[in-house]
Amino acid sequence: MNQEQRTDSPNISVIILAHNVENEIVPALETSKFADEIIVVDTNTGSTDNTVQISLKRGARIVKSPGYSFAKWRNDGAAAARGDWLLYLDSDERIPVKLANEILKTIADPQHQAYTIGRFEVFLGAHLNHWPDPRVLRLIKKDALKRWEGKVHEQPVIDGSIGELREQMVHLSHKNIDEKVISTMKWSKLEAEMLLASNHPPMAGWRFIRVMLTEFIERFVVQGLWRDGAEGWIESIYQMFSKFISYERLWELQRKPTLKETYKKIDQQILTEWKDKTKE
Repeated sequence: MNQEQRTDSPNISVIILAHNVENEIVPALETSKFADEIIVVDTNTGSTDNTVQISLKRGARIVKSPGYSFAKWRNDGAAAARGDWLLYLDSDERIPVKLANEILKTIADPQHQAYTIGRFEVFLGAHLNHWPDPRVLRLIKKDALKRWEGKVHEQPVIDGSIGELREQMVHLSHKNIDEKVISTMKWSKLEAEMLLASNHPPMAGWRFIRVMLTEFIERFVVQGLWRDGAEGWIESIYQMFSKFISYERLWELQRKPTLKETYKKIDQQILTEWKDKTKE
């Protein structure tokens, strides 16, 4: 749908974050065609697969946004958008027809400056009934958006009120364990850096146990994921593992001397022994 077709209605820009996602971005692009424009924000160091070419072929505009910050990526997308309204989408999220219709109806007569959208989570091929409603703030009037903040778990700063949409987007989360581990290893580093910046107390052995058990109990018992079959068990155990990785990275950042310095010293000691031996 282009601007000529809707000159009497607010324009909407869909902003999709992407990086090396040629295998999943097509449905995200196709389910965004109800919008006036689609912007694909090519993140990190830039995609090395066919993500950009596929997006261009389907009429999207490309915005390059290097670095490792979700807030920066979303802010760069907003700066490039021409629409009155911004709809943020990740490459593994889809917009069903009912949600698209609700969005168009909402922006035609808005009661708020931004809206949260619920996500129907599909984890390892199954929907977890006892996963908490993960509502995300993704539909925003452009002139009400001050900025996004946060490298990870980013949130927008809105000038105005926030409403809720009824329909959900579909989130095809973690299609296999390889994808899930890669994601964890990637973003746990940023989480650890944020914990360090907040002056988190030094990590000790008992803290790892407390953090992991707290996470497992929250997912497995409080949220009730134990009732969601094998997928619920896997998610509970995995989230405990994910917490361990983030806090182990924090421990590495807090460690003095650093691991790099430690191993370098060991090498120096061994090389010194060999030098001394050659002098004998």
